[in-house]
Amino acid sequence: MAKATKKASGRAKPPAPTATHEQRAEPAVEAGALPEAGDHVMGRKRVGGIDDRRNETEPKIRPKGTGTPEFRNGHWWVRISLPDNTRPRYRLCLEVCTCAEMSEAMVEERCESLSTRKRTEVKAQIAADDVAQRERRLTVEKFGAQWTSGELYTKHGEVNGLRTKASAKTDGYRLAAYVYSEIGSKTVAEVTEQDIERVMAKAEQTARKKFKRPWRKSSRFQLYQCLRRLFDLAIRPGRLRTDSPVSEYLRPGRDAPKLFGYLYPSELLALLKCKDVPVERRVLYALAVYTGLRKGSLYALRWSGVDFKHRTLTSLQSKTGLPQLFEVPKTLLALLKSWHTYRGGPKPEDALVPKVLERHREAHVLRDDLLAAKVTRTSLQGGADNVEPMRFHDLRATFVTWALREGRGDGWINDRTGHLTPEMRERYARAARTLSDLDYKPFPDIAKAIPELAKLPANVVPLNRSRRAQ
Repeated sequence: MAKATKKASGRAKPPAPTATHEQRAEPAVEAGALPEAGDHVMGRKRVGGIDDRRNETEPKIRPKGTGTPEFRNGHWWVRISLPDNTRPRYRLCLEVCTCAEMSEAMVEERCESLSTRKRTEVKAQIAADDVAQRERRLTVEKFGAQWTSGELYTKHGEVNGLRTKASAKTDGYRLAAYVYSEIGSKTVAEVTEQDIERVMAKAEQTARKKFKRPWRKSSRFQLYQCLRRLFDLAIRPGRLRTDSPVSEYLRPGRDAPKLFGYLYPSELLALLKCKDVPVERRVLYALAVYTGLRKGSLYALRWSGVDFKHRTLTSLQSKTGLPQLFEVPKTLLALLKSWHTYRGGPKPEDALVPKVLERHREAHVLRDDLLAAKVTRTSLQGGADNVEPMRFHDLRATFVTWALREGRGDGWINDRTGHLTPEMRERYARAARTLSDLDYKPFPDIAKAIPELAKLPANVVPLNRSRRAQ
């Protein structure tokens, strides 16, 4: 059958179905069935209407990877060269066949349109398959890095609770210290429950050797939670496996209850007066006790967040992700005014206190500073298995204990601390009753407690500057 020619009307004339044509033609569809437009039908290759078994010459390839269109079984067909190195045949007409009415230009246009669509679809599918294949080979270390770096959140958004994680660096540290050395090179899909058991057992041995003491169950639980979350994300949105190897059977138990420390008012005053402790650290300690903020929130405070006129403090970074605005005690505000003068009038965007504590050394530094200030209460330094040595986080506990001793309600405390579980509140309430029994008054005047700041005038310039910055 020769290439279609135009009639006087401009329409392509379909070849007449001769007996020879019917014998050579391969049925494209079953009788009575109407294939969809663009359906792929297998058959012998035809070149200009001639059976390829009789003509071994290569077909003419049109632009966009299409072969020469041919009319067979009442429809126009064309082969398309796809990116996956296949050349299937597709029908050009829609559900309602208009092949007999198609002009040569319309046939050409349909060929190019169908070719572009099919080639795009196949190319996208090949790319998706390549990505899926690479991800199936993703190792635990690479996937963990995607999680802790925020790349996973950037890629998938808020799926399965993904968000910008405040403790991402801590999780990255745990994975690097205890997990990657054991299963980091394994693909995520290969990890088994036995692998997780081995990781947990090896981590305890490593921690015992490092800290020269048994690993606390709370620390083991934190590693367990980190692993559980990692493989939960590997299911969704990672789609790297369908189940988690971190089972409930591996969940560590709880540590025996311990005695946690907090400062007495006189001990805080002694610490703030000690000139052997850098003044930056003493200001940080005062802020921690009088605001109840966590360490990360304290370091994120800016001078623009201090409203001296209305006596409020704005904290934009918190563990819960919620910004906080609350009243500042007058005595702390007076200390901050002197601190502003001592710092030489910092800009509104400057940090309220610089980072003066080395990561993972905060507790040791605080206990050393207490000893330097001659605060020698034994329970603050530990010394027994059921006594927790004083930590930086216990300055926050000091705030809650003092607030309960002062008769503050849960709402007032939660505005500053973010949240307080019933169990923690009961622990602080017991400590507050002890302060009441001792008749200790909480939140003493600290306006002049730091000698280096006591003689400085309160600078009133930042009052308006801070307000404008907000």
